[in-house]
Amino acid sequence: MYEDRRLLGDEIERLKQELDQQRGMLWLLGEMMKSAMNITSFKELISVVTDMLMGVMGVSNCYLWYKTETDDLRNYILFIRSTEQENQLKEIRGVVLPKVLWPIKATYLFQESEIKDSLIKDISMPKSRLVVPLVEIENNHISGILVLEHIKSNFFTPHMIKFFETFIIFITNKTQSLRLLEHVEEESIKDSLTGIYNRRCLEKILDYLHEKYEQITVAVINIDNFKNINDQLGHMQGDTALRAIAQLAKGIVKEYKGEVIRYGGDEFIILIPKLLVKAIHILDEFRASVPYLKIAYDLPIDLSVTLGACAYPEMVQDYSKLIKVADSALLRGKVEGKNRIVLAADEDIMLD
Repeated sequence: MYEDRRLLGDEIERLKQELDQQRGMLWLLGEMMKSAMNITSFKELISVVTDMLMGVMGVSNCYLWYKTETDDLRNYILFIRSTEQENQLKEIRGVVLPKVLWPIKATYLFQESEIKDSLIKDISMPKSRLVVPLVEIENNHISGILVLEHIKSNFFTPHMIKFFETFIIFITNKTQSLRLLEHVEEESIKDSLTGIYNRRCLEKILDYLHEKYEQITVAVINIDNFKNINDQLGHMQGDTALRAIAQLAKGIVKEYKGEVIRYGGDEFIILIPKLLVKAIHILDEFRASVPYLKIAYDLPIDLSVTLGACAYPEMVQDYSKLIKVADSALLRGKVEGKNRIVLAADEDIMLD
């Protein structure tokens, strides 16, 4: 009799826990749907989702491996939240998908005996692990892998598994919408001809570099003889020259965390988060490479560029004046001669 009561009590307690879990799951789904209205970026979505999964569902570790454009197994972005890392969201780019996850194409609950190691270094091995792929409905393409873990055995119940499968459909659809939105937004800040950033986002990029780095060198660039190229050879040749020079600049400054912006017409801006003494060599590499572009050999007119350069805080104390001062130096350079770099002088700085 006592044993029957004990078993009944255990079953009631189990049902109560399961009811609490289902209430939590319904609340989580409702909150996620409400929050989704105000989410405008993929990272924000992942931050909200993982935070809710940790807080409401009580999982110990939450991982999301998300594919970039290619199917390379190394081309993943990894988002992590763990109770062992104070529940802080971490993002790591260019990571490898763990081999144990390679064959998984549908929801999979690991048996405790199958869990041989932790997925991430410095995080303890769990006793429960659930894997739910992000499957795009229209093409059945797996765009990511969500992994949930807990330090206790048999943590994930059948009801929880069904919930996560439903939940991940919502997340996948929202992710696709955000990717489309981000693509549209990216198109609005990219120059359609050259593929580099346009003038609209110049201020934001400059602010970002100022916030992240202690020094910035800016160069305003003008293509020498560009009017003659357009007038004598046509705008198609002019456009080809613009594209070639833009991509050359982008390729050179990329490894130095620099950015290239089309300022307008035949003018570009290069921003490099380096001291002038280092940035000047990068800028001169770009200048010296322009005449050796493939299109330059096809033109009867010399192809070259002139640059006006200014550095913060070496030359100006207000980083917002960098463009104006560098532009003034460029104007002097066009008068003094072409195919050169002209550093800002006192007369440029005092113009303001």
